[in-house]
Amino acid sequence: MEKLINYLKNIKKRAYINNVYRSKYAFIGIGNHSINNLFPVINYLRLELKYIVTQSEKNAKLIDENYSMSEGTNDIEKVLNDVEIEGVFISATPKSHFALVKKVLESGKNVFVEKPPCLTYDELEELIRIEKTSKGKCFVGLQKQYAPANIELKKQVKDKSSYNYRWVTGAYPEGDPFLDLFIHPISLVSFLFGEAELKYHSYKKSRGGITIFLQFQHTNGTIGIIELSSEYSWSNAQEKMIVNTEKGIFEVTNTEDLTFTPKQGTLLGVPKEKIFGDKMTTQILKKRNNFNPVFQNNQLYSSGYYTEIENFVKHCEKKKYIHNSSLESCINTFKIIKTIKEKLDVQ
Repeated sequence: MEKLINYLKNIKKRAYINNVYRSKYAFIGIGNHSINNLFPVINYLRLELKYIVTQSEKNAKLIDENYSMSEGTNDIEKVLNDVEIEGVFISATPKSHFALVKKVLESGKNVFVEKPPCLTYDELEELIRIEKTSKGKCFVGLQKQYAPANIELKKQVKDKSSYNYRWVTGAYPEGDPFLDLFIHPISLVSFLFGEAELKYHSYKKSRGGITIFLQFQHTNGTIGIIELSSEYSWSNAQEKMIVNTEKGIFEVTNTEDLTFTPKQGTLLGVPKEKIFGDKMTTQILKKRNNFNPVFQNNQLYSSGYYTEIENFVKHCEKKKYIHNSSLESCINTFKIIKTIKEKLDVQ
């Protein structure tokens, strides 16, 4: 038994050792999000970051001194003219993303950009036009569309259904909550259920933020209600989706746990649970196990950060990949956000 266990462990070990990426990459921006969520994945994949681009000459010098494998620079043209660079990561300020993505695509290189890729629907259309004539491809950092729980939910829910989705955080005075925060849940429901049409909305504002209720009708007949808010708390931010299908009820909590509770059906129109009792079984389809500290139980994996970056890199290295966050897939999301802002008179 011990030999078998060691043999299986060696298979996993060798698979990781042999999974080598040969291309070279550049990273534009080195903020809090990059350090906490993107760089750990890049390090795990053992990618060669040839350049780290910053606005500050002081920070570029610090990178030279402390990152032995990377060159700190303020010169983006140097990066784009380097034929060794296959892919560029962008995680700068949202207002700078459009111009940076445009430059990278026009240079013919692949680009991974944190959301939002741009600030307006018109800018999105321009980026899509540029991408169509570019040798490069753009991946947008909408990691929830790569989270294992959401991928499994999409596989399970094929027919029309109904859902309610709650996505609440604390105040967000430093940016645009629609493009920086609410873009995630709005984009996710389009990814899961197809293109959405906004049928109804209501909202309330306060000095602390905004709360919005949205009702959607999807192309496959699915209907849903979303609560989006920046009036709750960051220390107790919550995300929960309940999907009601003919065969049963799916629940996703914080992109980590996916459960399924089958319906018992009816007998001559009478619910079976009223006849035979209310016993029910809930199946755990996906769950992050905090007790077992393997990589698949790391929050960067369960949240989708690992898989989105891995697939971008696979594309750059001409390997098989999935693409759940293209520029074109953002069209419906940006249309909805534009409509909401117009109705709420928010810039």
